[in-house]
Amino acid sequence: MNTVNKKSELKPCASTYGNVLTNLGRSNPDIFVLEADLMKASGTRPFMEAYPDRHINLGVAEQNLVGVAAGLAAMDRIPFACTMANFISQRACDQVTISVAFNKFNVKLVGCYAGLSQEKNGATHISIMDVAIMRALPNMKVVVPSDHAELAEVLSFAEKDTGPMYIRMPRVLPESLFDQSYRFSFDRGYRLREGRDITIIANGISSSVAIDSLEVLKKEGIDAAFIHLPVVKPVDEDIILEAADKTGAILTVEDHSIYGGLGGLVTEIVSKNRSAVVGRIGLNDMFGLTASLDFQLNYFGISVENILKCAKEVLISKKNIR
Repeated sequence: MNTVNKKSELKPCASTYGNVLTNLGRSNPDIFVLEADLMKASGTRPFMEAYPDRHINLGVAEQNLVGVAAGLAAMDRIPFACTMANFISQRACDQVTISVAFNKFNVKLVGCYAGLSQEKNGATHISIMDVAIMRALPNMKVVVPSDHAELAEVLSFAEKDTGPMYIRMPRVLPESLFDQSYRFSFDRGYRLREGRDITIIANGISSSVAIDSLEVLKKEGIDAAFIHLPVVKPVDEDIILEAADKTGAILTVEDHSIYGGLGGLVTEIVSKNRSAVVGRIGLNDMFGLTASLDFQLNYFGISVENILKCAKEVLISKKNIR
């Protein structure tokens, strides 16, 4: 079982994304990097400077971004197409659906500034349903990394994997949330803490909040297990069902709508296979706010205090049905 590090400072993901792709591009001449006029947000200037003939800026034209990426994939290239998560999942949804997913093309779609990390770019730019949209598409793989080290591993995996993939990349992530023994694997989730009362499941930027809550829960007499679930599709159903069997109570935490995201996914799996209580923390039928990340996390209850409150409520429900 892996362990977790203490709270790690949030740092921009752009440097990791740009540097990893530049390194991958050195050994693989088939890698192309596509932008929709957001190179500063994604951080791909190093790739552009190293391989200008494989860096394409399509301008503010997200549908064209995905279409060109599909064309490159049809010629056996490996395009990494990045724009803000709300644009790639909503504005370019038809192109993602037909040009990429339907054709099973080897396109790596990267939604940057994902979730609440959009902050003051505005509520209209906050992606609250990108995971739900992408995981509903046949043939699409969906990954939600939680720190810089994992993001780097996910990008390296994506280069070698074949087929459509969506990578949810917030503006910032902790540099190192897990200890050095942690290694990303596409085929599994990770039980990082054992517990007998309730299981907390999280991914993305919410994993750090969930981890911070574990000791607080313990002080309140709640022995909580923690599962980190970076791969949303295809998901490791076994680890979720084992959690339902072991604790009979699950609480999901995500900076996404509770409909169709991680909470919806876990509820779907548990409801058809087990009798367990599932609570969900996330955006409850709401849009994001034009506000700082910290303010929004607290406002939408993605906080240690609300995890404690909701965990107690789930445990009461668990007691009542048993």
